[in-house]
Amino acid sequence: MAPSPPYFPEAPISASFRLSGSVVAWRSEHIAGRRPRRQCRRSSLRSGRCVMGVSRGETRRDGSRRKKAVEAAGTAASGLTARRTTRKGLLLVPEFPSDSFWSYRYVMRLIGRKAAFPPLGLLTFAGYLPDDWDLELVDLNVRPPSASALRAKLADADAVFVSAMSIQKRSLVDVLRGPARDLDVPFVLGGPFASSYRDQILDPQSESDRILHDGLDALVWGEAYASVDELLSWLAERPVHDAGTPRLFIPEAVACVDPGSRAYLNDRSIFRSLDEVPLPRWDLMRVTDYHSMMIQTTAGCPFRCDFCDIIQFNGGFNRPKAPTAVTRELEALLATGYRGSVFSVDDNFIGTPAATSEILDAIIEFQREHGYPFSFYTQASVNLGTPKLQHLIGKMKQAGFDAVFLGIENPDEDALRGMNKKQNIKVDVPETIAAIQAAGIEVYAGFIFGSDSDVPGTADRIVEFVKRTRIFTAMTGMLTPVPHTPLWERLKSEGRLQPAEYSGNNTDDAVQFVPLRMTAEQMYQGIHDILSRLFNPAESYRRAMDMLHSVQPHIFSVRRMELRYLKSALLSFWKQGVRRFDRAYFRFLWQAGRLDRMARRRARSDARQLKRLMRRLHRDGVVRVQGDLARMEQLVAEAYDYLVRFRPDARLEQVREWAAGVRARASVGSLSTDDARVVYENARRYLKVQMRLHRFPGVALSRAVEAAIKGLHYERVMNAVVGGEGRG
Repeated sequence: MAPSPPYFPEAPISASFRLSGSVVAWRSEHIAGRRPRRQCRRSSLRSGRCVMGVSRGETRRDGSRRKKAVEAAGTAASGLTARRTTRKGLLLVPEFPSDSFWSYRYVMRLIGRKAAFPPLGLLTFAGYLPDDWDLELVDLNVRPPSASALRAKLADADAVFVSAMSIQKRSLVDVLRGPARDLDVPFVLGGPFASSYRDQILDPQSESDRILHDGLDALVWGEAYASVDELLSWLAERPVHDAGTPRLFIPEAVACVDPGSRAYLNDRSIFRSLDEVPLPRWDLMRVTDYHSMMIQTTAGCPFRCDFCDIIQFNGGFNRPKAPTAVTRELEALLATGYRGSVFSVDDNFIGTPAATSEILDAIIEFQREHGYPFSFYTQASVNLGTPKLQHLIGKMKQAGFDAVFLGIENPDEDALRGMNKKQNIKVDVPETIAAIQAAGIEVYAGFIFGSDSDVPGTADRIVEFVKRTRIFTAMTGMLTPVPHTPLWERLKSEGRLQPAEYSGNNTDDAVQFVPLRMTAEQMYQGIHDILSRLFNPAESYRRAMDMLHSVQPHIFSVRRMELRYLKSALLSFWKQGVRRFDRAYFRFLWQAGRLDRMARRRARSDARQLKRLMRRLHRDGVVRVQGDLARMEQLVAEAYDYLVRFRPDARLEQVREWAAGVRARASVGSLSTDDARVVYENARRYLKVQMRLHRFPGVALSRAVEAAIKGLHYERVMNAVVGGEGRG
C-alpha cells in the first residue's frame, strides 16, 4: 500500500480573501530592436533609400552634434562647467484614451488606482541601461504633469525613451507638438507602434505622422536585447534632436523582406531566448498606482492569424522562459510589497505546452512557499480546453489563475478560415469555454466584426454566442488592418484599404477598409448593435450573473480585503444603485448574495456528512466506496486541493503521488482506512475554506460588485462609441 501523507493538524485559515482579477488587457509593449549585420540595399518603403542606412537628416544632425561638442569642449577647458558623470533618461508613457475598453479609466476611479497596468516593456528596457543612466518614469496615465512641468522634465533629460501602442498615438503627438516643441532632447520610440507603423512615420502622409517624423529621432523595432548598445552609442554621437527622418533600428532580415512577409518569423537569430532578459525596474514606479502588475513567461505564438501583428515582432514560435527565471521575476515583484493580481502578458501562454507545464509547477511552488500572494490571468489559444491540454487547466487553477483571455474572434467557421485562424476550427469552442469555467477560471474573450465573410447578421450571431457561453468580458471591435500583416497587404492590393489617421481603438467609428459583403454604414450599425446589446446595464447584470453561476470560485485565488475595495463597493452602490435607482442593479447584488448563502449552506451540509462518514469509519473500520466512486473522486480532488494550497510542508510531488494512488486504489475497491481518513479530514477542511469564502461579504457578492464596476466602464465606452452619454 502506498504511504499516506503525514497527518496535518488543522491550522487556522485566514477568513479574508482577495477580490479576483478584474481586467483584461492589451499585450505588453516592448521597446527596442536588433542590431543589423550589414547595410540593406532595399527599403521597406520602396523609396529608394535604405531604412538601415543614413537618413536624409543625418548631415544636418552631424553638424549640430559637432557644434554642441565643440562648445562643450571649450566650456570645459575654460573651467566654466564640470563634466556630467551621469546621463538623465526620461521614460515616457503616453496616455490611453478614456473612451477605450483598454483604458479601464472609469474602473480605476472607483477602485482607487491611477491606471490598470504598469509599462512592463519600458521598465524592462530600463533594466538594460548602464548604471550611469539616471532614469525617471513619467506615466501620463497615472500622474500627468502640467505642460510646463513636463516641458521642464523633457528639457532636463539627455534622452526620452517612449514605448507605445497605436492607440496611444494621439497622446504622443500632443506631447511632441506641445511640451516637447523646439526642445533639443532626442526622442526614441519603441513598442508595438514603432514596430508596426514604422513606414507611416518614416514616410509621413498625414499631419500627425509628419509630427512624429519631425519629433522623433529613432525608432526601435521589436525587443530590446540586441539594440541597446548600438542605440546608446548612436545617441552619444548625436545628443541633440533634429527634425530629419528618424533612424530605424531593425534587423536586416526584417527590413529587407516584402511587405506582409512572414519569412523571418522562425529566425532564432532574431528572436532569442528570454532567459537573459533583465528584471523590470520596479523601483522606478509606485506599485500602488496600478491595479495589476505584469510579468512575462513566454513570447511569440506558433499560429499565423492574418490580422495579427504581434508575431511580426515577437516571433512565430513560442519562446518560454526557464522556470527559474520566472521564479526570479516573481520574487522581485514580491519584494516590492505588492500583493494582488498579476497579468502574465504572454502572446500565447500555452504555445509550448511542455514548457508551460514546467512554468506552472514553478509558479505553484512559489505560491505555496509564500502563501499565495498573487493571482494570475493570461492569454491563450482556444485549444487550452482540449483533452490533450486540459491537465494545464488544473495546474493553472493551483497556480492561482482566475481568468484567461481567449481570441475567439467569430463563431462562424468561414470567417475563421478567412482569418487563417484554423486552430479555432479544430476545437469545440463552447466546450473549451465550459471546461475552463468548470475549473473556476473565468473566460475573457475577444471578437472581431467585419471580416470578408461577415454580413450584417453576423452581429446577431456574435451576441448570441456570447450569451450562450456565459462570457461576461467580451471585448468586441471592428476588424482593424495593421501594417506589415498579410491582411493589410491583401486589402492594399485589392484597393480596399482606407487607413485612418488615428487607429488602434477598434471600437471607434473609423472603418479602415471597404467591407466586402456589407456597406461601411452597415458595419457601423453592426458594431453599435453588438456593443449596445452586450453592454447595456440590464444585459451586463444578466450576463454577469450567468458567469457567477458557471465559474465556481476556487481556493487558490484569494482576496485580501482592503479599504479601497470597501470604498469602491460604496461608490458603486451610490452611483449605479441609489443615484440611478436601478432595480436591475439591486436585483443583481441580491442574487449574488443569495449564491453565497446557498454555497455556504451546501458546504456546511457536505462537511456535516463527512463528519458522519468519519465517525462511521472510526466505529466500523470499513471503507465503503463501491457504487459511489464519483463522490470519492470528488472528495479526493477536494483533499488534494486543500493539501496543495494550505500544506506547503508537504512536497508537491508527494501530494500528487498520494492523490494518484488513492484514485487507483479506490477504482479497484482496495482503499485503506488510512487513505479514507486522510481524504475525509482534508476534504472537510477544504469545505471549511469554502464556507469562509462565502461568508458575508462572500466571494460571489464581491465579484458581483466588481463586475458591476466593469460593466459601468463598458457602458460608458459603449455610449461614447454609439453617440450617447453614460448615465450615472
